[in-house]
Amino acid sequence: MTPIDITVIIAYFLLMAGMGFWFMRRNRDADAYFKAGGKLPWWVVSLSIYATMFSSITFISIPAMSFSGDMSYFAISFGILLMAPVVVKWYLPFFRRLNLTSAYEYLEVRFNLPCRLFASAAFILFMVARTAIVAYLPALAITAVTGMDINVAIAAVTLVTILYCTVGGVEAVIWSDFIQSIILIASTALIIIVSICGTDGGFSGFLSAGLDAGKFRVFDLAFDWSRPCFWVVFIGGVVANLASYTSDQCVVQRYMTTPDEKGAGKSILFNGVLSFVNCFVFFIMGVALWAYYRSHASALPPDIKPDAVLPVFIANELPPGVSGLVLAAVAAATMSTLSSNLNSAASAITTDFYKRLFSRDGKTPDDGKLLICGKMSTVTVGVFGGMMALWLANADIGNIYDQFQRFLGVLTGGLGCLFFMGVFMKRINGFGATCGLVANYAVCFTLDAATWNGKPHLLLYGFFGMVTCVFVSVLASMAFHGFCRPESAIISGDEKTSST
Repeated sequence: MTPIDITVIIAYFLLMAGMGFWFMRRNRDADAYFKAGGKLPWWVVSLSIYATMFSSITFISIPAMSFSGDMSYFAISFGILLMAPVVVKWYLPFFRRLNLTSAYEYLEVRFNLPCRLFASAAFILFMVARTAIVAYLPALAITAVTGMDINVAIAAVTLVTILYCTVGGVEAVIWSDFIQSIILIASTALIIIVSICGTDGGFSGFLSAGLDAGKFRVFDLAFDWSRPCFWVVFIGGVVANLASYTSDQCVVQRYMTTPDEKGAGKSILFNGVLSFVNCFVFFIMGVALWAYYRSHASALPPDIKPDAVLPVFIANELPPGVSGLVLAAVAAATMSTLSSNLNSAASAITTDFYKRLFSRDGKTPDDGKLLICGKMSTVTVGVFGGMMALWLANADIGNIYDQFQRFLGVLTGGLGCLFFMGVFMKRINGFGATCGLVANYAVCFTLDAATWNGKPHLLLYGFFGMVTCVFVSVLASMAFHGFCRPESAIISGDEKTSST
């Protein structure tokens, strides 16, 4: 690391913190803090969704997977293309026309209050876990490059993100995401070009070496549910993207920040294509790094972990100043996801718990109190996520990408199922949905804790949980409430009825 690199990184951190204070003056009420007044351009929101779904897990772990293995996990991205048009046609109208601050408000209208609170609590817990993983991973990699203490790296990234997210609200988050996404896209292209050009034989050498080693393999058509063959990864990807695009407050919150529904639809479709291409590019990057170090074996320490290969390449093979900017992009990938996590978790806490449970005589807390609660919640979630990241840094954990997919399947599959039943299965009532949600988590946590050989791969936890949720919800609705169409199911574009 040269002084130029360090200067670039520090300047980037100061820029992100400054953006928070710039947008602070616009946060006059809770609507502006959580929804930016619904006035942001669709293309900015689209890149913000991209940056939100794109994290240090994508930037570091995906290239590490194809560097050490192949491209089998690329099939997860097929679910993005499949879900984007479904979300635009069937889900987006509900969220837009009901004018929700929290996605989980819909669950109370459609089912009951316990479903709303249970789902919101599960989402908040997932945000804490995701914050920890996202903060831990780049700190681990940057430590390998710079020698900085990993605990200091985690604290620095987390504190800066808490600062600009707390004072700036969702508008600061979305505009910072926009800037960060541009840096990420440019950095990705630069790394791939440099690594392929530095490989013996250039592009043809990269291609032939990758083909000979089976690095480009995506379609492993074996039928074995205990390992990540194609159909396991594909099903896991569909479930994960269903949950992310229909029940993740980080994403749903952005549907409310455009002026109209058409703009929100454009942002979803554009993001779907961009995310699919992005996933492919990062798997290719891993193969390109493998080919580069196959040609320059002495340039890579023999005992290095795959997650540290990309940061080492950035620090050693890119020009001074450019290395600092690209390492800032690693921080950008972290901070864009962290800021979205914190703001979205804060909106869920404020809307689903504080505003809903502390209303008195039909009056909700005023905007000033909601704004204070949102900022305090942002800090609280950030602190707990940072503490968990510090624990991860000092514990013995396995593959970080698998850990993330494990959390995703266990904690969010049931949420995606609730919204699916709410939109498409009008005869499911509140009691049945609550029973199904409990059954979903019972199955997911049981699979996660099981130790028997041949159990389903972790990518299938969410799928089996969702199947169980639907089955139990139907039976419970039939047995205890006659399986009749509930009044609360009558929710179209302009209607919002009380929960039965």
